Amino acid sequence: MNTTDIDEQPEVESTVAPVDGPRRSIRVAIVLVAVLPVVSAVVRSLRRHWFPIGDNALLYLRAVDVFTEHHPLLGSWTSASLSVGENMNNPGALYDLLMAPFALTLAPGPGAAIGVGALNIASIVGISIASRHIGGWRMQRWMLLAAAALAWSMGSEMLIDIWQAHALLLPFLLLLVLLVGCTAGRRACVPWTAFVGCVLIQTHISYAYVLGALLVAAVGVAWWTHRPVERTAVWQGLTSRTAGITAAVLVLCWVQPLYEQFFGEGRGNLTRLASNAGGGDVTLGLADATKITGAIIALPPWWMRSGYSTTVPITQVTPTTDGFRLDLTGVPGLAVSALALVGVVSLLVALTVAAHRRGLLAATCAGALCAVSVPITVVALSKLTIGTVGFSSHHVRWVWPLSVFITFSVVWMATEIWIAGRADATTGSGAERSTAWFDGISIGLIVVLSIANLAYLERPDGPVAAYATMPAMRRALPRIGMLAGHDPVVYDVSNLRVFEPYSSTMMMRMQELGIEFRVTDEGLVRQLGPSRRSDGTETTRVFQLQGVEALDYSGPACTVALVSALSAEDEAATRALADRLAGDLVDGTIVVDDDRLDETDPIDQLAVARAGDLHAAWLLVVDDTLARWVADGVATTSRDTDLRVDTGRIMRWAQSSYGLYAEGPWDCPG
Repeated sequence: MNTTDIDEQPEVESTVAPVDGPRRSIRVAIVLVAVLPVVSAVVRSLRRHWFPIGDNALLYLRAVDVFTEHHPLLGSWTSASLSVGENMNNPGALYDLLMAPFALTLAPGPGAAIGVGALNIASIVGISIASRHIGGWRMQRWMLLAAAALAWSMGSEMLIDIWQAHALLLPFLLLLVLLVGCTAGRRACVPWTAFVGCVLIQTHISYAYVLGALLVAAVGVAWWTHRPVERTAVWQGLTSRTAGITAAVLVLCWVQPLYEQFFGEGRGNLTRLASNAGGGDVTLGLADATKITGAIIALPPWWMRSGYSTTVPITQVTPTTDGFRLDLTGVPGLAVSALALVGVVSLLVALTVAAHRRGLLAATCAGALCAVSVPITVVALSKLTIGTVGFSSHHVRWVWPLSVFITFSVVWMATEIWIAGRADATTGSGAERSTAWFDGISIGLIVVLSIANLAYLERPDGPVAAYATMPAMRRALPRIGMLAGHDPVVYDVSNLRVFEPYSSTMMMRMQELGIEFRVTDEGLVRQLGPSRRSDGTETTRVFQLQGVEALDYSGPACTVALVSALSAEDEAATRALADRLAGDLVDGTIVVDDDRLDETDPIDQLAVARAGDLHAAWLLVVDDTLARWVADGVATTSRDTDLRVDTGRIMRWAQSSYGLYAEGPWDCPG
């Protein structure tokens, strides 16, 4: 949108004169308040020296690859591959391109936080500009409140999260606002809608069904609100400057995925996605889709913060003789959800009809889009492929901004209808007073929600659950420099634990140091690009171990890093404590009641330890065996010490221990 678009005022839609709202400086201040939580989250991450880990590191790594020999043509590898049995990627790398200016100029921590924060700020500012362009201040105030409410529901940490489930929520809210503009005939919104829609679909394929259906619905709403539409008007629209710009946007957005489709190795990714569109072990189905849609859109706590992590609980699939089955629990029943959704749609239809009768074009378009979006959501969710690893809220996270949009579209329509009614009854003066009241309410809520969102809020969703591993990583990352000059290295992931957060962060650090790394796992090759496939010429193999395996490793590989979440001093003291307890097991200071042991206990290993094998005793101490015996009262000590405290301290050390090792035709550093 250009400056003319921003300043253009909406057409007179009723007998109510359009109201500009507060002066420009106040409107700018309100937008600044709305983006303040994002700024605060970015600043806090910089002060705490935060950096991406787990899936976040893997996603950020691809942004750093932009314009290098490893330039990404596709989006990230999608977990739907596990369900359909074929490796697939999200369609495109537009989000990586948007992140690239930050990723290529800043270190991983600042680059990720500032980059994601900047894109979320751009989304909020875009919501403000677009809504003002579409419906003036009276739409702008409520859509800004919607943005503040969604950001508050997400919480501070999610505002700098590059993981697609969270990074795309504010952009999706922007798209919904832009769709209102398209249906209301605001031509400037069309190319922007195309661009934002491409970013969403390319970054996460879960948006494909809902955006495809919403696009068709938007065309239908546009026809309904502007009928009758002459053929000449349609032709003029298709040959207009706006159509040309939109076509150019679409071509530029899809040139990379199309290039990979026709010139990449193997079967093109778009073909893979299309051929597996209806595949998978389990789909959500209409019944569960109705329950989830009802829980988020129609029933408390709706989209609010209290339900962000709990409304849709993590649910494992159940293997049966007929395949896998999803038994979704913790959500409202089908009948309650269906009735609640019917009530929401009925309310939207009633408000839409009332707005249409008042000549409120933009509000009418918003109401109609919201009304059709409810059944669209149910159908789109029903097609969702569920992997054998289970189902959680991040699979349906896009419903949150849709629910927020519906909520504040209802508020916007209701207030517009009220203001129009007051204008008819009081020749305008009552309408002006009502508008002033609504100004105060909306601005006050924006301020309250934004201030409430300044405090740090860590959520257990997705990869953020592994943030407790960051202390160990902080100690490991500086030591990776010893691999410089011994590359290319192959990162062996054959022994990785499921959902471990370390490997991608170590790869990200190698990339930062200019250490060339490659992989053999085909899933990671799809994630990192074919240029990182191992070709057998690598001089060094890197691998990692966790927990007791890391502490007990004594093989030929060099130790790049052996660390834990404890400080170096506490770690040394805890290691000494483990050695002492192992000695106590050997000499009988720690007494184990043999009569209370069962066949699942390592009885033979205990016998070896009692015979004088310190290593066998040490292993009993550092795994959970001794801690379990102490908790159950099976093991006691004659020392004046609390074994529960001692073994708990050792468990924290052992369970958070991480080792990175390298082997190759070179000597380990001294």
